[in-house]
Amino acid sequence: MSIRQRFIDYLHAQVGCIYVWGAQGERDITEAWIRKKETSEANAKRAISLWKKRIAQGMENIAAYDCSGLIMRFLIDEGLYKSDMSSRGLYSAAQKLDKRTELQPGDLVFRHNGERIHHVGVFVGSGMVIESKGRDDGVVLRLMDASGKSYWNRYGRLSVIADEDESEQQEPCYPDMYYYSGATYVNLRTEPNGEIIGRVNRGDKVLVLGDSDGWAEVIKKDGRYLRGWCASGRLKKA
Repeated sequence: MSIRQRFIDYLHAQVGCIYVWGAQGERDITEAWIRKKETSEANAKRAISLWKKRIAQGMENIAAYDCSGLIMRFLIDEGLYKSDMSSRGLYSAAQKLDKRTELQPGDLVFRHNGERIHHVGVFVGSGMVIESKGRDDGVVLRLMDASGKSYWNRYGRLSVIADEDESEQQEPCYPDMYYYSGATYVNLRTEPNGEIIGRVNRGDKVLVLGDSDGWAEVIKKDGRYLRGWCASGRLKKA
């Protein structure tokens, strides 16, 4: 498996984890530790609130990350970098991409506020980004334009993540939006005929990533983004 694919798989596995300032994947989390790391008591309370919410939801082995820490944990564990970098450091280290259409899964996306880089996430394909978004949200998978087309306004590629033969990379897919036109709902499953993980109700909109033998691989927002398979017969282009 390529480094790029390992990176993307790692990121997906962290979705649902919490945001704590300066964190790089620590899992021995306590309220006292969060308060020690955080920049203010108000911010600590926000991070603690999400941590407790994840525990109540039954999530186990919760890790904490800030935006750059989510990326640096992988890079350091893989031996690709020896020391920490902030979002600005990652931007300096990355090959700059002029347009978002140049993005490949595993490339970095940044926010620039007119003065400096202040946030980083990772494009993971199909028009989606994984980022450690903030204390109220933690690590999320969401549409690249979920906060508007100008939310991410700088783009870069780390040479240590790029596959050996970039010529094999395909242009990223920005999927079409569909809605379910059936009378009630259709089940959302882990795979065709697999375990049920949710449902797509009449009128719900989904992103269709691909289809196979009467099944469509889709992404639906249901609190958090759910990725799965549903019968494609009643999906209509929005």
